[in-house]
Amino acid sequence: MKIGEIPVNTTVQIRVSQEELKYECTAIVVATRDDGLFLTPIKHNGQLVDFSSDKIQILTFYVNDKKQVMGWSGCRIRRDIYQGKRCHLLTTKRPGMRVNRRSEARVHTEMHATLRAVSDDKEREVIIRDYGENGIGFLCRQAVPERDLMGIHLTFEDAQQSMHVVLRLHILRQVEHTSGTFHFGAQIMQPDQVWTDYVKNKMEELRERSKNPEKPGVNT
Repeated sequence: MKIGEIPVNTTVQIRVSQEELKYECTAIVVATRDDGLFLTPIKHNGQLVDFSSDKIQILTFYVNDKKQVMGWSGCRIRRDIYQGKRCHLLTTKRPGMRVNRRSEARVHTEMHATLRAVSDDKEREVIIRDYGENGIGFLCRQAVPERDLMGIHLTFEDAQQSMHVVLRLHILRQVEHTSGTFHFGAQIMQPDQVWTDYVKNKMEELRERSKNPEKPGVNT
């Protein structure tokens, strides 16, 4: 799949690596060309991103209508103008490849959280089954409306770590089990530093526990 085949008005995720700095951001496709995408201005922490460094590495991800994740490497981004409006132009000559974003390490848990949809502002009780820096899996007894799959917020707390965070999610998978429970897989959109530090600390605790199995278990 060429990157220019991504539909207009869909959201893409952009992963940026620049020396020790790594972050993710999203943008909406406003127009396409054979080797690239015209995107809404890309911001990180409220600031317009400067992609001019020659030491920057950019990956682009898109979830198709079959819930498959496609990825492109070798991307370049520059500021541009489309139909008189400022935008970013993302280009790559490489074809898209199916990727498994679940390959990142996950913390397995059974923690409670709450989910809130934008359209009905209704709280749904969920159980977190696993999480990483960029993704999370959970169970819920209620479905999420199709219109809210890209506009959902999850409130996650860990009292022992004095951590309270609200995560903005893009639900990639919603499967109903025979028990009537729904199993969700979601991408965390623009995870902040509080969340990434929390996950890294949990990963380190788990690594230490695996090295020292006689130590008390870590409550995840």
